[in-house]
Amino acid sequence: MKKLVFTFSAIALLVACAPKTTEVIDKVETPESNKTIDFPSGEIAEGDYLYTENCGSCHKFKTITNYSEEQWKKIVPKMAKEAKLDATQENKILQYVLWKRTL
Repeated sequence: MKKLVFTFSAIALLVACAPKTTEVIDKVETPESNKTIDFPSGEIAEGDYLYTENCGSCHKFKTITNYSEEQWKKIVPKMAKEAKLDATQENKILQYVLWKRTL
């Protein structure tokens, strides 16, 4: 019985001390706003920032082209109200998403 326990313990020790062969891969996702973009105006750039900070925190940067212009004109006011954004901020986000759809 002692031989069996010793053998089992030795095997367990060897397995535990064996080098790990699992490859570790670091995956880094960057939001769209971290890419270098030439904005046509400062308001569009501000809209990008507002979209990233307010919309992206909940929606994880859904593709803007998934929605039509008409859909965005309904989505943005509703979500701006939820995020407690003022009319100026809402307008900048709307300008940004409509501009981004054209790229």
